[in-house]
Amino acid sequence: MSEVLENLEELGGEVHALARVLWDFHTRPVCDPVPGAGNDLILVLGSHDVRVAGHAARMWRQGVAPLVVISGDRGRRTGGDGRAPRWERSEAHVFADAARAAAPIPDSALLLETGATNTGENFTRSRALVEAAGIPVRRAVVTAKPYMAQRALATAAVHWPSADWTFACFGGGYTGYCADPEHTAEELVHFLVGDLQRLAVYAGRGWSAPVEVPEEAWRAAERLAALGFTDHLVPGEPVRPLSR
Repeated sequence: MSEVLENLEELGGEVHALARVLWDFHTRPVCDPVPGAGNDLILVLGSHDVRVAGHAARMWRQGVAPLVVISGDRGRRTGGDGRAPRWERSEAHVFADAARAAAPIPDSALLLETGATNTGENFTRSRALVEAAGIPVRRAVVTAKPYMAQRALATAAVHWPSADWTFACFGGGYTGYCADPEHTAEELVHFLVGDLQRLAVYAGRGWSAPVEVPEEAWRAAERLAALGFTDHLVPGEPVRPLSR
């Protein structure tokens, strides 16, 4: 990890202002699903942040959807990236335990997909699992870390376009995200920059649908990268797409 200071109070005003620009853009699609609105399932994207599982369980308990699908083997962080140890079990299994701790979800309302190692596979493998079970999906909610809202919906548009998707996430906003000591402000800013870059890179590779990114967000990402927030960037790719 770079020498960028971890605490919110220590990051500095410029970094906060730029990071909030990215946070606001990434979380723009976030909504509060309405119970009884006809959602067929809640798709939970696995990661190193188990707060996502707790939020999924609460949505299920509220009646947002009758089925929770949790997807994930191990990604870069949970597979052991030198910053954190490899998880002994898949993200899906760890998340399932966290979900059950938050709400009494019966096995009949829970499906685990344990092979996905990236967001595209979260959708393709979960879709195959649900189709094999004969479960029709017309409307669905996807939940993940808050700053993944744009990328999750863009990925769904390519890999599960037959469903009408909305995005929901746990609350707290930009400041509240780092209330958990396991998720530092430094780490958050790295992810905010990297996920913006991924919107362009992945769309260019056909892995997700194009997303219109405002100039203000690109400038914020470039400045933060210049300040050292580069740990989550796709290697060999520019922070923003080159002009054609």
